[in-house]
Amino acid sequence: MPKLFCSPLYFSLTFIIIATSNVVAQKPPIFERFISFDSMQIIPYDIFTTLEDITWLTSSNGLWHLTDRDFNLSSVKTEKKNITKNGFTDKFFKISNPAFEHGIRSITQGSDSTLFIVTNKNKLFYSNSGNRGGKWNPLELGLPGTIKISKIWIDKNANLFIGTKSSAFFVINNSLIKKLVNHSKSDAGKPFKQEILTSVNNIFSFAQDAVNSDLIWIGSDKGIFTYNTQTGEKNAVDLNVHDDISITDIYANKDNIWFSTLGLGIGMYNLTFHVTQFYTFNNPQSKTSRDCQINSFSYKSENEFYVSVIDSLPAIFNTESKTFYFLDDSAFKQNANPTVVMKEDWQNNILLIKGNILYYLDKSKRNELMSVVKQDSAFLFPFIKSIIYHKFDGYDYTLATTGFKPERLKIINLNQDQNDILVSFDSYDAVNFKTREHITFAWKVAGYNNSWNEVKRIKRNKAYSGGFVLLSDLRPGKYVLKVKVKIGEADWRKQEAELIIIIKSPFWQTWWFWTLSIMGLGLLISFIIWTRVKTIKKREKEKFAHEKQLIELEARALRAQMNPHFIFNCLNSIKSLMQQQETDKGINYLTTFSKLIRTLLNNADKKEISLYDEIETCIYYLQLEALRFDAKFSYTVNVDENIDLKSIQVPALIIQPFLENAIWHGIVPRNTGGHVSLNVLNKDGVIEIVIDDNGIGRESSKQNKSGSGLTHQSKGVNLTQNRLELNNLLQQRQAELKIIDKKDENGLATGTIVILSLKESE
Repeated sequence: MPKLFCSPLYFSLTFIIIATSNVVAQKPPIFERFISFDSMQIIPYDIFTTLEDITWLTSSNGLWHLTDRDFNLSSVKTEKKNITKNGFTDKFFKISNPAFEHGIRSITQGSDSTLFIVTNKNKLFYSNSGNRGGKWNPLELGLPGTIKISKIWIDKNANLFIGTKSSAFFVINNSLIKKLVNHSKSDAGKPFKQEILTSVNNIFSFAQDAVNSDLIWIGSDKGIFTYNTQTGEKNAVDLNVHDDISITDIYANKDNIWFSTLGLGIGMYNLTFHVTQFYTFNNPQSKTSRDCQINSFSYKSENEFYVSVIDSLPAIFNTESKTFYFLDDSAFKQNANPTVVMKEDWQNNILLIKGNILYYLDKSKRNELMSVVKQDSAFLFPFIKSIIYHKFDGYDYTLATTGFKPERLKIINLNQDQNDILVSFDSYDAVNFKTREHITFAWKVAGYNNSWNEVKRIKRNKAYSGGFVLLSDLRPGKYVLKVKVKIGEADWRKQEAELIIIIKSPFWQTWWFWTLSIMGLGLLISFIIWTRVKTIKKREKEKFAHEKQLIELEARALRAQMNPHFIFNCLNSIKSLMQQQETDKGINYLTTFSKLIRTLLNNADKKEISLYDEIETCIYYLQLEALRFDAKFSYTVNVDENIDLKSIQVPALIIQPFLENAIWHGIVPRNTGGHVSLNVLNKDGVIEIVIDDNGIGRESSKQNKSGSGLTHQSKGVNLTQNRLELNNLLQQRQAELKIIDKKDENGLATGTIVILSLKESE
């Protein structure tokens, strides 16, 4: 490294260059520091200009007024040098009154020029004239001694309002005020009317309604209230916020109520739609969490307010762009204290209290305000201005315009013949007039074109306006116009203006026309179908009646077929016993057979019998077969005692064929040790009839039929299955048949289980 870079000369030159660059970068202040109250240990509160063009200042140590109407900067600079220990100057004069030494909390003036003030000791005074040097007299109202007055204010009807640090405020009507000021005897009783706002702990501000002179808007720590001076009616205004909100100041016009808050910035309550919108900001100076807290605001122009932000720079709020423009003047660099108040005097000079310092901006420098505005990307964004029905015969008709309220124009509905439209747009960029000529717009319309088209800002008559786009031959449907903006070669801003354009379809293309047409056609088709279905149902009903009759005849034939089959088997058994000379068994068998025949004959003409009779028939049959085969098999019958067998109807002789099949094809081939069990169970309302045997199984039975010499045919099982299907159809009974082949762990057959499930129809 060369020795120069290590020498003291290098560092000196570096310091000079850095210092010089800082001086160049630092803009000269436009605000003048008029007076500092720190040395006098005084806290300034508010600035108030009277009807007589006298500017007053309230403070913690009395009432002050400015005495120089010219108020030029040269005299101010001289004046700052002449401030005495007592705070008196030739240009800034303190009203000498011992009662004022504890401070003046609030000041107001009526239309008759009478000034009213309230001290920090809650003492009221008045002066018959707003001119300087007027005599101040105490105003005795007899208010409760415990109250603490926070605000005094006079409405258009000359009624005096007194707000307190509680839920109460007091109203003294104009006639009583005149009597008290003129030292006349007041009416009997108290000269004031006390009103209570529910749950309020502090009243901060009052404002006159712009239309109704009897309606007063009140700001408190619990939101906004209205008060009618004629009826005494009080109402809370719904601001659509969940938590309590403190309203520090209020301004009313015919369309909106503007108000400042502690925490939510500037608020706007729309009187037409009764909706609230809050406009917050990123505090450029605050080192605390109180980012959007505002002390007060005051009128600047039709679309602007001066805003006094707590713990931040003063700001100007634009009601069109809904944006805060913070005044980052170099005069405030060493003063991070809260902005107390910013107002204009009668000559349109700007007075500003920040901390304990009074600043002054001469009216001749008002145009320089924008030069100290703290830049932010949110200060430039596009908006739709107007829509014109553009005809090529030379006549244009304005369909919609924002009227300086862009939030109103978000969607527009047009007829099918209004399909040639001219849309104009602009951007909020008042913060930087020098860049107007470098602004570029881009637009696209979903459903019309899908690419961005750039448009330069137009210059007309030495003034710059936005751009426009002509949309021609729009077909019925929905279109979404989007506009974005940028400065010079910078990136496009993220904010986009959006307008929904709906071109209505002719009535024969509308949804309701097609809906009615489809509904009419649907009704006609439904009528035709209903007529056709009715005819078919009638035919089907007749057909079903014939089929039902046929099915019943088939079921009767099946039952008739079963009865001879069973009797034939029983007679064969008796014959076999006689041939074997087993007379006693034959007699017992014949007795049991006669009981069985009697039961069958009793049920011969019945479609269904009780489950009790069916089980009894099965028991007779098991007894017969046990007598015939002697010790070859045994049987058991188990019935759930909770089942009422006589109340359950089943098809006659529906179980016996399965018992017969189990004995002849399962038990008989194994010669000894056979067993058949008949179990009747109730499982969740379903009657299960279970026939369980330990025979050789169905597969072995089929294989052994030819070699066993048995010629018994198992027609009963197939007939029973057919009967169940017919019975389900006729009686709508949910009967199911399940046959399970039992096998041991080696896969050998160990018998068969037949489960007949019966569920009565509902």
